[in-house]
Amino acid sequence: MTHARHTAAVQLTGVTKTFGEGDASVTALDGVDLTISPGELVVILGPSGSGKTTLCNVIGGIESADAGTVVVAGDEIGDRKPADLAGFRREHIGFVFQFFNLIPTLTARENVAVIVEMTGRGDAGDVDQLLDSVGLADRADNFPSQLSGGQQQRVAVARALATDPDILLADEPTGALDLHTGKQILALLQDLSASGRTVMIITHNQSVAQIADRVVTLVDGSVVSDETNDAPASAEDVTW
Repeated sequence: MTHARHTAAVQLTGVTKTFGEGDASVTALDGVDLTISPGELVVILGPSGSGKTTLCNVIGGIESADAGTVVVAGDEIGDRKPADLAGFRREHIGFVFQFFNLIPTLTARENVAVIVEMTGRGDAGDVDQLLDSVGLADRADNFPSQLSGGQQQRVAVARALATDPDILLADEPTGALDLHTGKQILALLQDLSASGRTVMIITHNQSVAQIADRVVTLVDGSVVSDETNDAPASAEDVTW
């Protein structure tokens, strides 16, 4: 599998997003400027309610910004219609969520294969290759209930990679996992970044930021710091 390279994987300029109206309105993103290069591993850090997930959703084309410019994988997506955004997500974005979101009645192999079948990207051989790449070749025929939390999250990562996306968005990927298992998932995300994939991890856990090339901190919808990590830690050395 190969994926496209662009001058910037993500380019946000003056991005604003508000929910609600009048006195009940909440500004989730407030003039966010952010540039992420291809192949970077970036942690978006901040407390609950800081706008992290909204930022993830805007970059992933799940939600549209109210103002500003959103360029992802070389495409301006700010004014796209929902049907166009669905196609954009299939081609460019892989999502990993805190609670796995696997289909309980399908095996690990089938959970990945259904994405391949729905999108028409890849083939059956790719499914087994993906499961092998996340260390689950021997659990392909197991159902989610027969897998540990970490194994389920590995299936979720394999599923997210099934369309060979330019960008992997991981929203609190260790949030439902114990320390040992969480470190294994972080190591997997580090490996994906090292192979050239752009990886964004959204988290409130400051310890996770140690593995990143860059750490972008959000508070009340604004970027309050954007720092390069000159010596990212190995996932094995992280603790919380």
